[in-house]
Amino acid sequence: MSAHFLRHGRGLRRARLGALLLVLAASLGGVVAVGLREAQRGYAHLQFERLAAQGAVIQGPVEMFLRVGVALEQFTGFHHLARALREADPTLEAVRVLDARGRILFSEPPGEQSALPLPRRVPSPPGQRFEVTEDARAFRVALPLSDRFGVVGRLELVMSRQAVDLRVLQRFQALFTLLGGCLVFQVAFVLGAQRLWMRRPRRWLGLAFSAGFGVMTLATSLALVDLYSDGLQQRTSSLAHSLARRLNEAARLGLTLSHLRGLDTLLEDYQRSNTDLGSLALIADERVLVQAGSGAGAPGHERFKYTIDLELTEGPWSLPVRLEVGAAKGALDDRLWRGCRGFLFLFVACGLLGLLVLRAFAPLPRRETRPRAFEHGAVDRLQPLAFLGAFLDGLPLAFLATSAEALHPGGGAALLFFAFHGASALAHLYSERSIRDLGPGRFLMGALLLSAAPLLLMAWTGDFRLWLLLRCLSGLGHGALAAGNRAYLLAVFHPQQPPAHGSRLALSRCGGLLGGTVLGALLAAHLGPRAAFLCGGLCALAALAYARLWLPPLDARDKSRGPGPFRASLSWLAPPPLPSSTGSPREHLPALLLVGLPSLLVRGGVLCFALPLWLSGQGEDADRIGQLLALHALGALLCHVLPPPRTARTRRLLQGGVLGMGVALLALGMAGALEPVFVLALGLWGLCHALIQACLKRPRSQGPGEGLARERGPPSITPVVGALGQCLGPLAVSALWHLPSEPLQVLGGLGAGVLLLGAAYFWLTRGLPGREARHA
Repeated sequence: MSAHFLRHGRGLRRARLGALLLVLAASLGGVVAVGLREAQRGYAHLQFERLAAQGAVIQGPVEMFLRVGVALEQFTGFHHLARALREADPTLEAVRVLDARGRILFSEPPGEQSALPLPRRVPSPPGQRFEVTEDARAFRVALPLSDRFGVVGRLELVMSRQAVDLRVLQRFQALFTLLGGCLVFQVAFVLGAQRLWMRRPRRWLGLAFSAGFGVMTLATSLALVDLYSDGLQQRTSSLAHSLARRLNEAARLGLTLSHLRGLDTLLEDYQRSNTDLGSLALIADERVLVQAGSGAGAPGHERFKYTIDLELTEGPWSLPVRLEVGAAKGALDDRLWRGCRGFLFLFVACGLLGLLVLRAFAPLPRRETRPRAFEHGAVDRLQPLAFLGAFLDGLPLAFLATSAEALHPGGGAALLFFAFHGASALAHLYSERSIRDLGPGRFLMGALLLSAAPLLLMAWTGDFRLWLLLRCLSGLGHGALAAGNRAYLLAVFHPQQPPAHGSRLALSRCGGLLGGTVLGALLAAHLGPRAAFLCGGLCALAALAYARLWLPPLDARDKSRGPGPFRASLSWLAPPPLPSSTGSPREHLPALLLVGLPSLLVRGGVLCFALPLWLSGQGEDADRIGQLLALHALGALLCHVLPPPRTARTRRLLQGGVLGMGVALLALGMAGALEPVFVLALGLWGLCHALIQACLKRPRSQGPGEGLARERGPPSITPVVGALGQCLGPLAVSALWHLPSEPLQVLGGLGAGVLLLGAAYFWLTRGLPGREARHA
């Protein structure tokens, strides 16, 4: 298939329709994939808690036995208790008691004499009283067994993975059918209603995309509600039976409720260790005797309640006592919100990608007849490559730091980011000659190939030294791709005209970073890091084919303009004297060094390195980390969606950006452990970071002939300084990260540093004439 066939006539229309259908199918399939992953993780965790509650039926008697000084292997009655659990729960494959050295002392069913180590430990939130390990076949929930002096063994409950997967797939079967129906509808609309949507493609295709996405999101949310409700009911039932068994043991000794002391403490301990419980209460004759949590006995306070009649009695009339356990309404809402965040990010990223594809595959007029329309169309076709560059940057963001620390503890993550951004800075520095020799189009294809190869190789190796080398090559490809995009943009426009539409490329980069962070985290959490690297490499190869077949050839430009000005526009190492109205390097460099460099240094050190490690240490898995880090990209995207500011207000906006970034970092340092503060601070940080970069790069209103001089001036150094800042950031933050007892305090110190450096810049430039735009 020739490039000429794709760019004109029927080939153009077919390529456009195919690309649109691919984006629509990927978007709707992504909704189901996000929902399926969230269902498997959330439902499995509910099953872990249910097994832990069942295990407490055995854990309590064993620990009572140990506290009187008898050895663990002398416990009697294990097989009776374990057999009763397995008969009541068919998903329970085995129950075992192991000593401190891992030897199996008791097992039901009997016969197993050794415990096979499982390769992966499931991340758990802080304060969880049990541990979970997994392999490809089973989950194991382990509860500690303690005597008066410490832990002497553990109780293991083994559950098949197939039981969880089958339950989830059973609830999602109808969703797969609905997905097929939505895809058929989208294909029929795109192919059958071309005359309708081609008149106003944004309106009609946007409406069709939003409708399909909304239907799939609603259906997935309902499936999650059904699944989580079932899991919460099972877990609440297990907790209620566990507590009822402990209370009935007292009744078998001839005791009544009035003989027991500390029941309120017992119920509070149960509620504290199971935060999803709304209330626990002991009720006799419709009177609440003991309760933990508000709203016991009140209708509508909990989502559902579970009631068990106890063997205990109360008072001289032997009134029957019942146990009432309720699940809080927020227990289900919190789990649903985790999935809704993923749907929100997916909607934004896929919607932006669909808009880019719609523009990129629009007909392109000839340069000789309509030069202005050609320039706009060429920028539209360049936007997917800007999207891809940031997409590849964000793809490993959620898991690369933790994977590197696992391969090389004590600094492996910082070295990988140092190598990547250092190589990116070198690519910015030394790409000029290659662009002159090859031309922007061929240089872009080489940069895409250099970006694809390291990602594909990283998927098949686990050696840290090879990872370090491949990240260097990937950084070279990333920097070369950014330099190639900039060179191509300069080549498209008239040499005497300043390049426009930079904000559209910035918007594409923010969308790519958002989509890459969320998708990479989802792939790493569900399929492992290898799948994320493979996805990135294949996307880069697809972009290589796109650049080869779809970018307009630059040799079609007007020869009368000559190549000299374009080549000169790439040189910033020896810029000619600047006109007096454009600002001098002495006015630009302080803003770049005191405001721009610290913001990029903090981004590289905190967002790429420190926060993923801290969140992983808090028990968050990769897709949850990706959703939180994507809030930074979402804030930056909001900055570029808003109308551009007037040049006269640039200084005030820069002040607001510095202040907002400092406040966000201080909030993370002081109250980052609180999720609402963490979420708002990350979004504010992303908004202010993008605002600072936009103010530093924003051109002044220029007269004819000033665009070339501006591109030859100091603003061309900005990408190099940005790459160097993100290169040094991980090293600086890693040196400070383990100094305080609470690592988040480092973020507060960085926020104070950003505020001080920003104040120094504004104080140094306070007396300059025309200071509102001097730094631009």
